Amino acid sequence: MEYRLPSDLWLLSSTVSVVEATLLLLNIEPQSVSQFVEGWDDDKKPVHYIAARNALVGAIRGEQVSGELVPQTYEKFPQGGIEVDYERIDHHASYVYVQSLASWLCERGFDNTIFARSGEKKSGFRDPSHPRYSAKLVAAVEAWEAFDEDSNERGTPKQRLAKWLRLNAARFGLTNDDGKPSENVIEELAKIGNWATTGGAPKQKSDEPGPDKTPQ
Repeated sequence: MEYRLPSDLWLLSSTVSVVEATLLLLNIEPQSVSQFVEGWDDDKKPVHYIAARNALVGAIRGEQVSGELVPQTYEKFPQGGIEVDYERIDHHASYVYVQSLASWLCERGFDNTIFARSGEKKSGFRDPSHPRYSAKLVAAVEAWEAFDEDSNERGTPKQRLAKWLRLNAARFGLTNDDGKPSENVIEELAKIGNWATTGGAPKQKSDEPGPDKTPQ
């Protein structure tokens, strides 16, 4: 089967599904393929698809790449409701951050995918070969850029920035001698990226109506 080459427009997305990312790793345009490929027999899938998908899942699980692995869910019949299978991954619902994946591939010398073109467009401070390159600076900026204002994730901006930095600590060398995230460094970097410095509890989205202020 002949596949189309992917469009650079995919690089404008902040996240892509694991299925889409796997196809992009193979230089295959995901449109009109991603919705079917997981249902094909293994010998019908694109060459190296399973190897690339497994490598990507392993990188997310090992916190080398930022993303989330979502368990498979099924509708229960005939009683209804949803059953969650934590032993299986929903590769369509699972996702990865594009910039994180591009950086991981670059570190490993994979320069023959669409994500390498993402690296070509990096500004100087993101370039590891730049004489003034600072991994801590890049970590603080990428944590700030990865912040999703529409997410329902709990915590203050600073707490959420710190969480992202912990998940990506190994990428930027923010670990101690035991390989664990260095909390002092992460705390300082989260302060740098934190824009909500006025204090107070984080605002929570709510669909509930406010109190009735009609005069009695």
